[in-house]
Amino acid sequence: MSSIFTLSDSVKSLPHILKTSAAMIVLRDYQQRDLTSIRAQFMRGCRRVCYAAPTGSGKTVLFVELIRRIRATRNQRVAVIVHRGELIDQTADALAAAGIEFGIIAAGYPENDAPVLLCMVQTLAHRLDRLADVDFLIIDECHHVVASSWLATINAAPKARLLGVSATPERLSGEGLNEVFDVLVVGPTVKELIAKGWLSPFVVFAPERLVNLRGLRSVGGDYAAGELAKRMNVGYVLDDALAEYRKHLVDQTAICFCTTIAHSQDVARFFRAAGIRARHLDGDTPRTERQALIKALATGEVQIVCNCNLIGEGLNVPSVGGVILLRPTKSLALHLQQIGRSLRPIPGKRAVILDHAGNCLRLGLPDVEHQWSLEGRPKKPGQALCRRCPECGAVIPLTARDCPECGADLRPPTFNPTPSSDPLIEVDPATAHARWLATGSFKHVINWAGKDEARLRAVAEARNYKPGWVYHRLKPSRHELSP
Repeated sequence: MSSIFTLSDSVKSLPHILKTSAAMIVLRDYQQRDLTSIRAQFMRGCRRVCYAAPTGSGKTVLFVELIRRIRATRNQRVAVIVHRGELIDQTADALAAAGIEFGIIAAGYPENDAPVLLCMVQTLAHRLDRLADVDFLIIDECHHVVASSWLATINAAPKARLLGVSATPERLSGEGLNEVFDVLVVGPTVKELIAKGWLSPFVVFAPERLVNLRGLRSVGGDYAAGELAKRMNVGYVLDDALAEYRKHLVDQTAICFCTTIAHSQDVARFFRAAGIRARHLDGDTPRTERQALIKALATGEVQIVCNCNLIGEGLNVPSVGGVILLRPTKSLALHLQQIGRSLRPIPGKRAVILDHAGNCLRLGLPDVEHQWSLEGRPKKPGQALCRRCPECGAVIPLTARDCPECGADLRPPTFNPTPSSDPLIEVDPATAHARWLATGSFKHVINWAGKDEARLRAVAEARNYKPGWVYHRLKPSRHELSP
Protein backbone atom coordinates (compact mmCIF):
# COMPACT_ATOMS: atom_id res chain seq x y z
CA MET A 1 0.00 0.00 0.00
CA SER A 2 1.30 3.43 -0.91
CA SER A 3 1.80 6.38 1.38
CA ILE A 4 -1.33 7.42 3.21
CA PHE A 5 -1.45 10.72 1.35
CA THR A 6 -0.83 9.60 -2.24
CA LEU A 7 -4.49 9.73 -3.22
CA SER A 8 -5.96 12.10 -0.66
CA ASP A 9 -3.99 15.16 -1.76
CA SER A 10 -5.99 15.28 -4.98
CA VAL A 11 -9.09 13.32 -4.07
CA LYS A 12 -11.41 16.34 -3.95
CA SER A 13 -10.50 17.29 -7.50
CA LEU A 14 -11.57 13.87 -8.83
CA PRO A 15 -15.11 13.01 -9.98
CA HIS A 16 -17.60 12.47 -7.18
CA ILE A 17 -17.55 8.74 -7.93
CA LEU A 18 -13.98 7.48 -8.11
CA LYS A 19 -13.29 4.91 -10.81
CA THR A 20 -9.86 3.36 -11.07
CA SER A 21 -8.32 0.53 -13.03
CA ALA A 22 -8.46 -2.91 -11.40
CA ALA A 23 -5.36 -4.20 -9.63
CA MET A 24 -4.54 -7.57 -8.16
CA ILE A 25 -4.38 -7.67 -4.36
CA VAL A 26 -1.79 -10.15 -3.17
CA LEU A 27 -2.61 -11.22 0.37
CA ARG A 28 -0.08 -12.48 2.85
CA ASP A 29 -0.55 -16.05 4.07
CA TYR A 30 -2.19 -15.05 7.35
CA GLN A 31 -4.44 -12.49 5.59
CA GLN A 32 -5.71 -15.18 3.24
CA ARG A 33 -6.25 -17.55 6.17
CA ASP A 34 -8.08 -14.92 8.23
CA LEU A 35 -10.22 -13.76 5.31
CA THR A 36 -11.30 -17.36 4.75
CA SER A 37 -12.22 -17.63 8.45
CA ILE A 38 -14.23 -14.41 8.34
CA ARG A 39 -16.17 -15.47 5.25
CA ALA A 40 -16.82 -18.88 6.84
CA GLN A 41 -18.43 -17.18 9.84
CA PHE A 42 -20.79 -15.23 7.58
CA MET A 43 -21.60 -18.35 5.56
CA ARG A 44 -22.59 -20.23 8.71
CA GLY A 45 -25.11 -17.50 9.57
CA CYS A 46 -23.26 -15.03 11.80
CA ARG A 47 -24.27 -11.50 10.90
CA ARG A 48 -21.82 -9.49 13.01
CA VAL A 49 -18.15 -10.55 13.00
CA CYS A 50 -15.25 -8.83 14.74
CA TYR A 51 -11.70 -9.30 13.42
CA ALA A 52 -8.71 -8.63 15.71
CA ALA A 53 -5.19 -8.24 14.32
CA PRO A 54 -2.22 -6.11 15.45
CA THR A 55 -1.50 -2.59 14.29
CA GLY A 56 0.39 -2.78 11.00
CA SER A 57 -0.84 -6.28 10.08
CA GLY A 58 -2.82 -4.99 7.07
CA LYS A 59 -6.44 -5.05 8.23
CA THR A 60 -7.34 -2.40 5.63
CA VAL A 61 -5.92 -4.50 2.79
CA LEU A 62 -7.87 -7.51 4.07
CA PHE A 63 -11.27 -5.81 4.18
CA VAL A 64 -10.66 -4.09 0.84
CA GLU A 65 -10.12 -7.52 -0.70
CA LEU A 66 -13.35 -8.66 0.97
CA ILE A 67 -15.13 -5.69 -0.64
CA ARG A 68 -13.65 -6.59 -4.03
CA ARG A 69 -14.98 -10.13 -3.74
CA ILE A 70 -18.40 -8.96 -2.55
CA ARG A 71 -18.69 -6.63 -5.51
CA ALA A 72 -17.42 -9.23 -7.97
CA THR A 73 -19.65 -12.10 -6.85
CA ARG A 74 -22.78 -10.52 -5.36
CA ASN A 75 -22.81 -6.94 -6.63
CA GLN A 76 -23.91 -5.78 -3.17
CA ARG A 77 -23.67 -2.27 -1.75
CA VAL A 78 -21.00 -1.72 0.91
CA ALA A 79 -20.29 1.08 3.38
CA VAL A 80 -16.98 1.52 5.20
CA ILE A 81 -17.18 3.73 8.30
CA VAL A 82 -14.19 5.44 9.93
CA HIS A 83 -13.80 8.21 12.49
CA ARG A 84 -10.71 10.19 11.42
CA GLY A 85 -9.58 12.00 8.32
CA GLU A 86 -6.33 10.03 8.23
CA LEU A 87 -8.37 6.82 7.99
CA ILE A 88 -10.38 8.28 5.09
CA ASP A 89 -7.10 8.94 3.28
CA GLN A 90 -5.63 5.53 4.03
CA THR A 91 -8.75 3.59 3.03
CA ALA A 92 -9.29 5.67 -0.11
CA ASP A 93 -5.75 4.82 -1.21
CA ALA A 94 -6.39 1.11 -0.68
CA LEU A 95 -9.76 1.12 -2.51
CA ALA A 96 -8.27 3.02 -5.42
CA ALA A 97 -5.30 0.66 -5.62
CA ALA A 98 -7.71 -2.30 -5.79
CA GLY A 99 -9.69 -0.72 -8.63
CA ILE A 100 -12.89 -0.44 -6.59
CA GLU A 101 -15.47 2.20 -7.54
CA PHE A 102 -16.30 4.24 -4.45
CA GLY A 103 -17.59 7.55 -3.18
CA ILE A 104 -16.91 9.51 -0.02
CA ILE A 105 -19.39 10.78 2.55
CA ALA A 106 -17.50 13.38 4.58
CA ALA A 107 -17.50 17.12 5.06
CA GLY A 108 -16.49 18.90 1.87
CA TYR A 109 -17.25 16.04 -0.53
CA PRO A 110 -20.20 16.12 -2.99
CA GLU A 111 -23.16 13.76 -2.75
CA ASN A 112 -22.73 10.53 -4.71
CA ASP A 113 -24.40 7.20 -5.30
CA ALA A 114 -21.39 4.90 -5.61
CA PRO A 115 -21.86 1.18 -4.83
CA VAL A 116 -19.14 1.45 -2.17
CA LEU A 117 -19.29 4.35 0.29
CA LEU A 118 -16.37 5.47 2.43
CA CYS A 119 -17.95 7.38 5.31
CA MET A 120 -16.81 9.61 8.16
CA VAL A 121 -19.05 8.66 11.08
CA GLN A 122 -19.50 12.28 12.21
CA THR A 123 -20.88 13.23 8.76
CA LEU A 124 -22.86 10.03 8.34
CA ALA A 125 -24.74 10.72 11.57
CA HIS A 126 -26.64 13.45 9.64
CA ARG A 127 -27.20 11.28 6.53
CA LEU A 128 -28.28 7.96 7.97
CA ASP A 129 -30.80 7.49 5.17
CA ARG A 130 -27.83 6.69 2.89
CA LEU A 131 -27.45 3.34 4.70
CA ALA A 132 -31.00 2.10 4.12
CA ASP A 133 -30.07 -0.08 1.13
CA VAL A 134 -26.54 -1.05 2.21
CA ASP A 135 -25.94 -4.81 2.31
CA PHE A 136 -22.60 -4.88 4.10
CA LEU A 137 -21.10 -2.58 6.76
CA ILE A 138 -17.40 -2.46 7.65
CA ILE A 139 -16.30 -0.49 10.71
CA ASP A 140 -12.64 0.35 11.15
CA GLU A 141 -11.24 0.77 14.70
CA CYS A 142 -14.40 -0.94 15.90
CA HIS A 143 -13.51 -0.74 19.60
CA HIS A 144 -15.37 2.60 19.42
CA VAL A 145 -18.55 0.93 18.19
CA VAL A 146 -20.47 1.10 21.48
CA ALA A 147 -20.64 4.91 21.27
CA SER A 148 -24.11 6.20 20.44
CA SER A 149 -23.12 7.64 17.04
CA TRP A 150 -21.74 4.30 15.92
CA LEU A 151 -24.75 2.33 17.16
CA ALA A 152 -27.03 4.71 15.27
CA THR A 153 -25.21 3.92 12.00
CA ILE A 154 -25.54 0.18 12.57
CA ASN A 155 -29.25 0.47 13.31
CA ALA A 156 -29.72 2.56 10.14
CA ALA A 157 -28.69 -0.47 8.04
CA PRO A 158 -31.03 -3.17 9.39
CA LYS A 159 -30.41 -5.72 6.62
CA ALA A 160 -26.64 -5.33 6.49
CA ARG A 161 -24.09 -7.80 7.69
CA LEU A 162 -21.33 -6.24 9.80
CA LEU A 163 -17.56 -6.66 9.97
CA GLY A 164 -15.61 -4.72 12.57
CA VAL A 165 -11.81 -4.62 12.62
CA SER A 166 -9.48 -3.51 15.42
CA ALA A 167 -6.06 -4.14 16.86
CA THR A 168 -7.65 -4.04 20.33
CA PRO A 169 -11.18 -5.50 20.32
CA GLU A 170 -12.31 -4.08 23.64
CA ARG A 171 -13.32 -0.69 24.93
CA LEU A 172 -10.62 1.55 26.35
CA SER A 173 -12.05 0.76 29.79
CA GLY A 174 -11.51 -2.98 29.17
CA GLU A 175 -15.20 -3.83 28.69
CA GLY A 176 -16.15 -6.14 25.86
CA LEU A 177 -17.94 -5.70 22.52
CA ASN A 178 -20.41 -8.57 22.86
CA GLU A 179 -23.32 -6.13 22.77
CA VAL A 180 -22.57 -5.58 19.07
CA PHE A 181 -20.69 -8.61 17.70
CA ASP A 182 -21.57 -12.30 17.62
CA VAL A 183 -18.16 -13.86 17.04
CA LEU A 184 -14.47 -12.91 17.20
CA VAL A 185 -11.86 -13.98 14.63
CA VAL A 186 -8.31 -13.49 15.93
CA GLY A 187 -5.43 -12.94 13.53
CA PRO A 188 -1.66 -13.27 13.97
CA THR A 189 0.31 -12.14 17.00
CA VAL A 190 2.84 -9.33 17.08
CA LYS A 191 5.56 -11.89 17.77
CA GLU A 192 4.64 -13.84 14.60
CA LEU A 193 4.60 -10.68 12.48
CA ILE A 194 8.00 -9.57 13.77
CA ALA A 195 9.47 -13.02 13.10
CA LYS A 196 8.32 -12.81 9.45
CA GLY A 197 9.46 -9.23 8.97
CA TRP A 198 5.97 -7.71 8.70
CA LEU A 199 6.54 -5.63 11.85
CA SER A 200 9.70 -4.06 13.17
CA PRO A 201 11.67 -5.51 16.10
CA PHE A 202 11.74 -3.17 19.07
CA VAL A 203 13.47 -2.20 22.28
CA VAL A 204 11.81 -0.49 25.25
CA PHE A 205 13.62 1.78 27.72
CA ALA A 206 12.29 3.15 31.02
CA PRO A 207 13.97 5.75 33.26
CA GLU A 208 15.25 4.79 36.68
CA ARG A 209 12.81 7.20 38.34
CA LEU A 210 9.16 6.89 37.28
CA VAL A 211 6.41 9.32 38.22
CA ASN A 212 4.49 8.32 41.34
CA LEU A 213 0.89 7.63 40.31
CA ARG A 214 -0.46 6.84 43.77
CA GLY A 215 -3.57 8.72 44.77
CA LEU A 216 -4.65 9.66 41.24
CA ARG A 217 -8.40 9.56 40.63
CA SER A 218 -9.81 7.40 37.85
CA VAL A 219 -12.39 8.61 35.33
CA GLY A 220 -13.97 6.11 32.94
CA GLY A 221 -11.52 3.42 33.99
CA ASP A 222 -8.37 5.48 33.37
CA TYR A 223 -6.34 8.12 35.18
CA ALA A 224 -7.97 11.55 35.36
CA ALA A 225 -6.19 13.51 32.62
CA GLY A 226 -5.98 16.84 34.47
CA GLU A 227 -4.40 15.33 37.58
CA LEU A 228 -2.12 13.20 35.41
CA ALA A 229 -0.83 16.28 33.58
CA LYS A 230 0.27 17.87 36.87
CA ARG A 231 2.45 14.87 37.62
CA MET A 232 3.91 14.45 34.12
CA ASN A 233 4.48 18.11 33.21
CA VAL A 234 7.36 18.61 35.62
CA GLY A 235 10.98 19.49 35.07
CA TYR A 236 12.70 16.20 35.76
CA VAL A 237 10.32 14.25 33.49
CA LEU A 238 10.92 16.64 30.60
CA ASP A 239 14.66 16.59 31.24
CA ASP A 240 14.61 12.78 31.21
CA ALA A 241 12.56 12.76 27.98
CA LEU A 242 15.06 15.04 26.27
CA ALA A 243 18.10 13.10 27.52
CA GLU A 244 16.66 9.70 26.52
CA TYR A 245 15.63 10.98 23.08
CA ARG A 246 19.14 12.23 22.44
CA LYS A 247 20.61 8.99 23.72
CA HIS A 248 18.42 6.45 21.93
CA LEU A 249 16.69 8.29 19.03
CA VAL A 250 19.18 10.95 18.00
CA ASP A 251 18.33 12.31 14.51
CA GLN A 252 15.35 9.93 14.23
CA THR A 253 11.67 10.81 14.23
CA ALA A 254 9.23 10.03 17.03
CA ILE A 255 5.63 10.45 18.12
CA CYS A 256 5.16 11.73 21.68
CA PHE A 257 1.95 10.85 23.53
CA CYS A 258 0.96 13.37 26.21
CA THR A 259 -1.78 13.68 28.85
CA THR A 260 -3.63 16.83 27.72
CA ILE A 261 -3.47 19.32 24.87
CA ALA A 262 -1.74 21.86 27.14
CA HIS A 263 0.79 19.23 28.20
CA SER A 264 1.46 18.35 24.55
CA GLN A 265 2.02 22.01 23.68
CA ASP A 266 4.42 22.41 26.61
CA VAL A 267 6.39 19.31 25.63
CA ALA A 268 6.71 20.49 22.03
CA ARG A 269 7.96 23.90 23.22
CA PHE A 270 10.46 22.23 25.55
CA PHE A 271 11.93 20.12 22.74
CA ARG A 272 12.08 23.12 20.38
CA ALA A 273 13.94 25.15 23.01
CA ALA A 274 16.54 22.37 23.02
CA GLY A 275 16.99 22.66 19.25
CA ILE A 276 14.80 19.71 18.24
CA ARG A 277 12.21 20.18 15.49
CA ALA A 278 9.05 19.36 17.45
CA ARG A 279 5.44 20.27 16.69
CA HIS A 280 2.12 19.89 18.49
CA LEU A 281 -0.98 18.40 16.86
CA ASP A 282 -4.56 18.29 18.17
CA GLY A 283 -8.13 17.93 16.99
CA ASP A 284 -8.42 21.65 16.25
CA THR A 285 -5.42 21.62 13.92
CA PRO A 286 -6.78 22.19 10.39
CA ARG A 287 -6.78 19.03 8.31
CA THR A 288 -4.42 20.38 5.67
CA GLU A 289 -1.97 21.38 8.40
CA ARG A 290 -2.29 17.95 10.01
CA GLN A 291 -1.52 16.30 6.69
CA ALA A 292 1.48 18.56 6.18
CA LEU A 293 2.79 17.75 9.67
CA ILE A 294 2.53 14.00 9.12
CA LYS A 295 4.31 14.38 5.78
CA ALA A 296 7.04 16.39 7.48
CA LEU A 297 7.36 13.65 10.11
CA ALA A 298 7.73 11.05 7.36
CA THR A 299 10.54 13.01 5.68
CA GLY A 300 12.30 14.03 8.90
CA GLU A 301 11.61 17.73 8.44
CA VAL A 302 9.79 17.43 11.77
CA GLN A 303 11.53 15.20 14.30
CA ILE A 304 8.84 14.87 16.97
CA VAL A 305 5.06 15.24 16.75
CA CYS A 306 3.43 15.70 20.18
CA ASN A 307 -0.26 14.91 20.61
CA CYS A 308 -2.95 13.92 23.08
CA ASN A 309 -4.97 10.84 22.00
CA LEU A 310 -5.08 12.02 18.40
CA ILE A 311 -2.72 9.82 16.38
CA GLY A 312 -2.89 6.62 18.38
CA GLU A 313 -4.96 5.03 15.59
CA GLY A 314 -4.67 4.74 11.83
CA LEU A 315 -1.31 6.44 11.33
CA ASN A 316 0.93 4.69 8.79
CA VAL A 317 4.41 6.23 8.75
CA PRO A 318 6.97 3.40 8.71
CA SER A 319 9.92 5.79 8.91
CA VAL A 320 8.99 6.83 12.48
CA GLY A 321 11.85 5.63 14.65
CA GLY A 322 9.94 5.31 17.90
CA VAL A 323 7.47 6.67 20.40
CA ILE A 324 7.86 8.69 23.59
CA LEU A 325 5.28 7.75 26.22
CA LEU A 326 4.47 10.61 28.59
CA ARG A 327 0.87 9.52 29.18
CA PRO A 328 0.44 6.79 31.83
CA THR A 329 -2.66 4.70 31.27
CA LYS A 330 -4.54 1.80 32.78
CA SER A 331 -6.02 0.93 29.38
CA LEU A 332 -4.41 -1.99 27.56
CA ALA A 333 -6.17 -0.95 24.35
CA LEU A 334 -4.78 2.60 24.49
CA HIS A 335 -1.33 1.29 25.38
CA LEU A 336 -1.19 -1.07 22.40
CA GLN A 337 -2.56 1.53 19.99
CA GLN A 338 0.16 3.99 21.03
CA ILE A 339 3.17 1.69 20.93
CA GLY A 340 1.89 0.16 17.68
CA ARG A 341 2.62 3.45 15.89
CA SER A 342 6.32 2.64 16.00
CA LEU A 343 6.25 -0.94 14.72
CA ARG A 344 5.64 -0.46 11.00
CA PRO A 345 8.79 -1.80 9.33
CA ILE A 346 11.41 -0.49 6.98
CA PRO A 347 14.69 -2.32 6.22
CA GLY A 348 17.14 -2.21 9.11
CA LYS A 349 14.75 -0.54 11.54
CA ARG A 350 14.44 -1.37 15.21
CA ALA A 351 11.70 0.64 16.89
CA VAL A 352 12.63 2.46 20.10
CA ILE A 353 9.96 2.93 22.79
CA LEU A 354 10.89 5.44 25.49
CA ASP A 355 8.45 4.63 28.27
CA HIS A 356 8.53 7.49 30.78
CA ALA A 357 4.95 6.54 31.73
CA GLY A 358 5.83 3.03 32.90
CA ASN A 359 3.05 1.57 30.72
CA CYS A 360 5.15 -1.34 29.47
CA LEU A 361 6.03 -2.26 33.05
CA ARG A 362 2.35 -2.42 34.01
CA LEU A 363 0.71 -3.60 30.78
CA GLY A 364 3.43 -5.53 28.99
CA LEU A 365 5.78 -5.32 26.02
CA PRO A 366 4.42 -4.94 22.47
CA ASP A 367 4.72 -8.67 21.71
CA VAL A 368 2.85 -10.00 24.76
CA GLU A 369 0.22 -12.46 23.52
CA HIS A 370 -3.16 -11.24 24.78
CA GLN A 371 -6.21 -13.46 25.06
CA TRP A 372 -8.86 -11.34 23.34
CA SER A 373 -12.53 -11.96 24.03
CA LEU A 374 -15.79 -10.23 23.17
CA GLU A 375 -16.61 -10.52 26.88
CA GLY A 376 -13.86 -8.04 27.69
CA ARG A 377 -11.10 -8.19 30.26
CA PRO A 378 -11.84 -9.28 33.83
CA LYS A 379 -10.96 -6.62 36.34
CA LYS A 380 -8.10 -7.63 38.62
CA PRO A 381 -5.53 -5.83 40.74
CA GLY A 382 -2.70 -4.26 38.79
CA GLN A 383 0.38 -6.43 38.51
CA ALA A 384 3.68 -5.58 36.86
CA LEU A 385 4.32 -7.65 33.73
CA CYS A 386 7.88 -6.47 33.10
CA ARG A 387 10.85 -4.98 34.89
CA ARG A 388 13.62 -2.53 34.14
CA CYS A 389 17.18 -3.75 33.62
CA PRO A 390 19.28 -1.96 36.28
CA GLU A 391 22.28 -1.90 33.94
CA CYS A 392 20.92 -0.36 30.68
CA GLY A 393 17.33 0.70 31.48
CA ALA A 394 15.69 -1.66 28.95
CA VAL A 395 12.25 -2.97 29.86
CA ILE A 396 12.31 -6.77 29.83
CA PRO A 397 10.02 -9.67 30.88
CA LEU A 398 9.86 -10.41 34.59
CA THR A 399 11.17 -13.93 33.99
CA ALA A 400 14.26 -12.89 31.99
CA ARG A 401 17.48 -14.34 33.44
CA ASP A 402 19.70 -12.16 31.25
CA CYS A 403 18.96 -8.75 29.74
CA PRO A 404 18.39 -9.27 25.99
CA GLU A 405 19.62 -5.71 25.36
CA CYS A 406 22.92 -5.53 27.26
CA GLY A 407 23.45 -9.14 28.37
CA ALA A 408 23.58 -8.35 32.11
CA ASP A 409 23.11 -11.34 34.41
CA LEU A 410 19.89 -10.60 36.32
CA ARG A 411 19.74 -13.74 38.41
CA PRO A 412 19.92 -13.09 42.17
CA PRO A 413 23.26 -13.96 43.70
CA THR A 414 23.34 -17.37 45.32
CA PHE A 415 24.96 -18.05 48.67
CA ASN A 416 27.59 -20.74 48.41
CA PRO A 417 29.30 -21.20 51.77
CA THR A 418 32.87 -22.38 51.49
CA PRO A 419 33.11 -25.80 53.09
CA SER A 420 35.73 -25.94 55.82
CA SER A 421 38.11 -28.85 56.03
CA ASP A 422 39.84 -27.62 59.19
CA PRO A 423 39.88 -30.30 61.90
CA LEU A 424 38.24 -29.66 65.25
CA ILE A 425 40.65 -28.37 67.88
CA GLU A 426 40.51 -28.37 71.64
CA VAL A 427 39.21 -25.14 73.15
CA ASP A 428 41.68 -23.54 75.57
CA PRO A 429 39.71 -22.55 78.70
CA ALA A 430 42.25 -19.83 79.41
CA THR A 431 41.38 -17.92 76.21
CA ALA A 432 37.80 -19.02 75.59
CA HIS A 433 36.19 -16.22 77.61
CA ALA A 434 38.25 -13.50 75.89
CA ARG A 435 37.32 -14.91 72.45
CA TRP A 436 33.64 -14.89 73.44
CA LEU A 437 33.84 -11.26 74.56
CA ALA A 438 35.41 -10.32 71.20
CA THR A 439 33.25 -12.36 68.80
CA GLY A 440 30.17 -13.49 70.66
CA SER A 441 26.62 -12.15 70.29
CA PHE A 442 26.58 -8.48 71.28
CA LYS A 443 23.22 -8.90 72.98
CA HIS A 444 24.45 -11.75 75.13
CA VAL A 445 27.78 -10.07 75.93
CA ILE A 446 26.02 -6.84 77.05
CA ASN A 447 23.58 -8.80 79.17
CA TRP A 448 26.56 -10.41 80.89
CA ALA A 449 28.29 -7.07 81.46
CA GLY A 450 25.23 -5.19 82.71
CA LYS A 451 26.26 -1.99 84.56
CA ASP A 452 29.43 -3.50 85.97
CA GLU A 453 32.25 -1.10 85.06
CA ALA A 454 34.98 -3.75 85.10
CA ARG A 455 33.03 -6.08 82.83
CA LEU A 456 32.20 -3.22 80.44
CA ARG A 457 35.88 -2.30 80.24
CA ALA A 458 36.69 -5.94 79.43
CA VAL A 459 34.15 -5.85 76.60
CA ALA A 460 35.52 -2.51 75.31
CA GLU A 461 39.07 -3.85 75.32
CA ALA A 462 38.11 -7.11 73.57
CA ARG A 463 36.17 -5.28 70.85
CA ASN A 464 38.43 -2.24 70.47
CA TYR A 465 35.68 0.23 71.39
CA LYS A 466 36.50 3.90 71.97
CA PRO A 467 37.22 4.96 75.59
CA GLY A 468 33.97 6.88 75.89
CA TRP A 469 31.86 3.80 75.22
CA VAL A 470 31.99 2.61 78.86
CA TYR A 471 30.98 6.09 80.08
CA HIS A 472 27.91 6.12 77.85
CA ARG A 473 26.92 2.59 78.91
CA LEU A 474 27.11 3.61 82.59
CA LYS A 475 25.24 6.89 82.04
CA PRO A 476 21.70 6.65 83.52
CA SER A 477 18.88 6.54 80.99
CA ARG A 478 15.96 9.00 81.04
CA HIS A 479 13.75 6.24 82.37
CA GLU A 480 16.12 5.68 85.27
CA LEU A 481 16.25 9.43 86.06
CA SER A 482 12.49 9.92 86.15
CA PRO A 483 10.84 9.86 89.62
